[in-house]
Amino acid sequence: MRHRRAVVAALGSSLLLLAAACSSDQTNSASGSGGDTVRVMVSAGLSRQGTLGRNAAMTVQAVKASAAVLNKAGGINGKQIQVDVVDDQGNPTTAVTKLQEAINSGKKPLAWLDSGPSNLAAATLPILNQNKILSFNIGPTKDSSDASKLPYNFDLSPSPTTYAKAFCPYAKQQGSTKVAILYADDAYGGALGPAIQKDCEAGGATVTGIDKFDDTALDMTPQLQKLQGGNPQTLILVGYGAPVGYVLKGLTKIGWNLPVLGDIAVAATDIVVNPAPAGLLGTPEVANLRMEVFQSTVHQDPAKQPQALNTMIGALKAQGAVPASLVLAYDYDGLQLLAAAAKKANTTTDTAALAKAIEGLGAGEANTGVFERYYFTPENHSPNQPPEAFTFVTPSKLTDGQFGAPSS
Repeated sequence: MRHRRAVVAALGSSLLLLAAACSSDQTNSASGSGGDTVRVMVSAGLSRQGTLGRNAAMTVQAVKASAAVLNKAGGINGKQIQVDVVDDQGNPTTAVTKLQEAINSGKKPLAWLDSGPSNLAAATLPILNQNKILSFNIGPTKDSSDASKLPYNFDLSPSPTTYAKAFCPYAKQQGSTKVAILYADDAYGGALGPAIQKDCEAGGATVTGIDKFDDTALDMTPQLQKLQGGNPQTLILVGYGAPVGYVLKGLTKIGWNLPVLGDIAVAATDIVVNPAPAGLLGTPEVANLRMEVFQSTVHQDPAKQPQALNTMIGALKAQGAVPASLVLAYDYDGLQLLAAAAKKANTTTDTAALAKAIEGLGAGEANTGVFERYYFTPENHSPNQPPEAFTFVTPSKLTDGQFGAPSS
């Protein structure tokens, strides 16, 4: 997979920009804002099975829900939003091909929204940047939040360093001072796993061991047995999709009974929110699991929730049953940020001006639901969420994309 990502990035760097000699109408079309419409594209692995396919469907539903809310209120600066959906099959090469086709056909979008994972973002972001297309990314990579390298990209998912800070303080609250870390060997896991280790050690915790696994592996017992030898009190797990199930089943297989703290990707995995036989909810495998999530993804009385969050949930439900956790509704916020920036900068074509406006959005200027506010800066295009934006929950069945009450 890493070799494929390198090939895709090489392909992207060889793309040619569209010819500038065109009529006024053609120029508007190429910029994603022609006539009375603003064109955005959402790339998602809709044809994939299991967690990836379900989460891709959630991404598309979130974009359509956000567009419906905005269009009902007059659109973006008076222009209706046109949502073009492409099935990238969860494959970076396919995503690059679909993006290139849109650019070369004169249908370059104003903004590109994705459903992840991070290897897909790593492949498409260089092309989006080269063509000055705004991108709202939910699969952070090592450089995706670096505004000096990718000035048109905005990560909607917090950076690995932000996520990392919550784990050992929570483990300490639960009485654990010795932890082991197991993470997926991909662009995201490779950043988050070591970041957790760094923060834990800086906070006085002992990291008894750290190991990684290939996301195509079917058996994680070798890594688990190695980490078990260090006698940690808590295992921190960074993973997504089927491998999460293999790790949890591997713990039972070797008889290792200890608290497990899963990252946000674990919380977005079908197997932990679905009962048997499709999932593990209600089984011993998830009895010790707690997962890092956002406050907005925990069910509360609507009267106690921000109005923008209630609006988002209502808009999602209007599109149909909510297929996954609100953790995957980031792209709803992406369009809300775009609309607020367009209003502030008074443009739907100048992506440089829009990017600067997004950096300067203050409290209450964008009606975002997943996070009440995004703290982008001219240097850093990560949402930079404060610690109180996060909590840990036990696995539970989802209600309109939200988990049950926070764990004690």
